[in-house]
Amino acid sequence: MCDSDNGQPFIVDASFTRRSVVLTLSSVAAAAALPACAAAANVTETDVMVPTPDGTADAALFYPAKSGTWPAVLMWPDILGLRPVFREMGRRLAAEGYVVLVPNPFYRTKRAPIVTGAFDFNDRKQVQPLMDLKATLTDARIDSDATAFIAFLDKQKQTNRAKGAGVQGYCFSGPFAFRTGAVRSDRIRAVATFHGGGLVTKDPTSPHLLI
Repeated sequence: MCDSDNGQPFIVDASFTRRSVVLTLSSVAAAAALPACAAAANVTETDVMVPTPDGTADAALFYPAKSGTWPAVLMWPDILGLRPVFREMGRRLAAEGYVVLVPNPFYRTKRAPIVTGAFDFNDRKQVQPLMDLKATLTDARIDSDATAFIAFLDKQKQTNRAKGAGVQGYCFSGPFAFRTGAVRSDRIRAVATFHGGGLVTKDPTSPHLLI
């Protein structure tokens, strides 16, 4: 997933800049952003530590800043991990009426943020450490973490356990969403992946066969 810190290497026409279109789009963007910004401001955000069989995972928890209970959503981040853009996504989703947990999948090795500042996916020296981190996330560990994360969400007083939970996965964590749906089929009622990779493989444990 690209954000403002790491998308520049993928821009084909560098002359097409924000400045070249800002006069045209600024008023429209501002008007469109106002409702989302106002809604996100009414969200409670807390840094939490989630107990797992392998230790404690750092994560961010979001929920509406008003009295009530809401369905739970586990939001697995992409390979760049828990960082400002995913915090913003967590806030925006929570503003729609959900209790959202965004974990650091690499907590066994390093606390978030995994990457800070600009990141170039074309630079192998930058990418290789991420591949090494990715290799530590076995199917068994993902299943274990998914179970722990959903259990943590269900323990929150803001969570409405009478309603089904949801799970999202982005890019490399697309399969994590499928695995979560399988290992916690008792709770998960909605599974979504966004530009997910590795969803269909030749292995008998291919994620698409799990749900």
